[in-house]
Amino acid sequence: MPVPFGLVRFGVAPDHPEVKNVINTFTKTARNPNVRFIGNVSIGRDVSLDELRHAYHAVLLTYGADQDRALDIPGENLGNVISARRFVGWYNGLPWDRDLAVNLDVEVAAILGQGNVALDIARILLTPIDKLRCTDITEHALVALSKSRVKRVLMIGRRGPLQVAFTIKELREMVNLPECVTVMNPQEFVGVPEVIPC
Repeated sequence: MPVPFGLVRFGVAPDHPEVKNVINTFTKTARNPNVRFIGNVSIGRDVSLDELRHAYHAVLLTYGADQDRALDIPGENLGNVISARRFVGWYNGLPWDRDLAVNLDVEVAAILGQGNVALDIARILLTPIDKLRCTDITEHALVALSKSRVKRVLMIGRRGPLQVAFTIKELREMVNLPECVTVMNPQEFVGVPEVIPC
C-alpha cells in the first residue's frame, strides 16, 4: 500500500507495540538529507532494473511477498484454509483482507509453519480477549475473536526443534500466555541436550 511503514503497520502482531516502535528509527533515517524515499513504484512497470542500475552504483531489491505461495496440495482451496499473510492482514486491517471469511466457530486450529508469524497467529488465536482489547488489533478481528471457540492450536512443522525459525522471545510469550498450556512432543527433543547443553 502507498502508505509509510507498511510491514510495521500491517505485518507486526498487534500485541507487539515495542516492535512497532521501529517507526521512530525509520522516521529518523528518512529525515537524513542523504536519504530520498520514492514509494509506490513497481519495477517493470514504472522503471526497469536496467534504468536503476545505470542511475545508481548499487541496487538492492528488498520486498515482501505480495501473493500467497501455492502449495499445490489437495484441499488448500477449501474454506477456512487461510494463508498466514491474509490472516495477519485480517487482524491488522489491510483493506482487502478485512472481509476475509475466517470461521472461528471451531475448537481446533492447525498452523503449518514454525516461524515468528506462525507463533504470532497461534498467540492471537489463544490470547484472552481482555488482553487483546489493550492492543491496536482491528475492531472486526476483536469482535470475531471474542466469539471464537478455538481452544487448541496445533503447530505443525516439517523439521524439529533445532531448525525452528521463531525467536526465543516469541516462544517465551507463547509459553507464558495466560490460561494456556504449551505442550511439546518429548520425542522431538531426543538428542537435543547433547547438541545444545543446558
